[in-house]
Amino acid sequence: MHRIVLAVLGIAILFVLLCGPAWYVALRLWRRGDLEAFRPLRAVWVTQAVLACGLLFGADSLTLANPAAWMVGIFVGVSLGGAGLFGGWRLLRFR
Repeated sequence: MHRIVLAVLGIAILFVLLCGPAWYVALRLWRRGDLEAFRPLRAVWVTQAVLACGLLFGADSLTLANPAAWMVGIFVGVSLGGAGLFGGWRLLRFR
């Protein structure tokens, strides 16, 4: 039972780590006056999840050492990269 709770907690933390920065960028844009900043987040989050899963399966197939570090690194990289691209796209589109 403890493993299930830890697994659910880990998945929740990784979900917040993956989706948090893009949500923060959308919140900042919304406060600046972009009233539709939250609308494309569903597509951004799905794209980030698919990319992160693909990279995780790729890292697993290469049998890299320390899979937990690779998992956190992939999630942080995809999360920050997605938030940066999302913010840049919204700023360039609505200037």
